[in-house]
Amino acid sequence: MFNQRIEDIEKLIRGRVGKKITREGRFIPAAVMMILKEIGNAEYSILFIKRPQNAEDVFAGHMAFPGGKKKGEDQTILDTAIRETLEETGIDISKDGRILGELDDFNPINPKANHYVVTPFVSLLMKDTEIKPNEEVDEAVWIPLNHLKDEKSLEIRILERSSMRVKDYVFYYRDYVIWGMTGRILRDFLSLTGHLL
Repeated sequence: MFNQRIEDIEKLIRGRVGKKITREGRFIPAAVMMILKEIGNAEYSILFIKRPQNAEDVFAGHMAFPGGKKKGEDQTILDTAIRETLEETGIDISKDGRILGELDDFNPINPKANHYVVTPFVSLLMKDTEIKPNEEVDEAVWIPLNHLKDEKSLEIRILERSSMRVKDYVFYYRDYVIWGMTGRILRDFLSLTGHLL
């Protein structure tokens, strides 16, 4: 299952210096886990979760990667990504997967969530694992990477946020819409590794 393409992706991600966001004052460190899974013939899918509607969640209803904020028991931000993935999906990446590396930090542009600094990790699921979503997950869906790489599935919107114009990368798959920070993380990953996939 672990082939040359994945090895090249791991070397590429680990061989670069990721951009870290450092902020003055109060901010909340968080992490997400992008999980790749081989679906046959060296093709891959990526796992997304849909967050349930919840008035207290600023990301309610969004498509996202498993993840959340760092807690006291997490020694590292990678521990956060692994713990949150296990809690939200039942997938134990430390046992059933391989961490391929870390992408650039992201900061949500949503004014209600811009006090988060999010570190995305990329991993490969090494064996079939049943997804067991918890109450923080409305739905879990594997989306083929080939679909996401197809420019026809992407729309680039310009948003006005806090007197700034920002690019929003919107990916469409069936009835699912991936946008916001998740869309930016996905675009970053595809820009970096798309030629290898």
